[in-house]
Amino acid sequence: MSITPDQALQKMERFCAYRERCPKEVRSKLKEMGLSSADSEQIYQVLQEDNFFNEERFAMAYAGGKFRNNYWGKVRIRQELKMRGIAPEYIRQATDAISEEEYEALIRKLVDKKMQQYAGDDKARDKTIASLVRGGFELELVFRMMER
Repeated sequence: MSITPDQALQKMERFCAYRERCPKEVRSKLKEMGLSSADSEQIYQVLQEDNFFNEERFAMAYAGGKFRNNYWGKVRIRQELKMRGIAPEYIRQATDAISEEEYEALIRKLVDKKMQQYAGDDKARDKTIASLVRGGFELELVFRMMER
């Protein structure tokens, strides 16, 4: 059962309206629908012109969400945005939008949480540092927060 370009456009409009999408997700979803490349490209252009998706908006929403909800550091956010094909200037803009005060407060909170979690372990400090670095926080910043 094939889908008409009009049906595909409606479906894609709902897909994009549900949450912020990056261009890569939109192209991948269009490809999944099995449309001709000409139809796919035309739908992509219409969605872009109608502002259903926007790289800059996506980067800002993604970085803010991953920072506030998933407690990711800027390193990890940068890597994930890069994997999604987001332009470097939007990646920089999105990570710069995270306030330094909030960022350091989160690291302090996570350091305290991890130190409690590993309390009684000889390697509590090392495990805490490793955990935060895996979470995408800068090593020197984690060290600085551990010293306080």
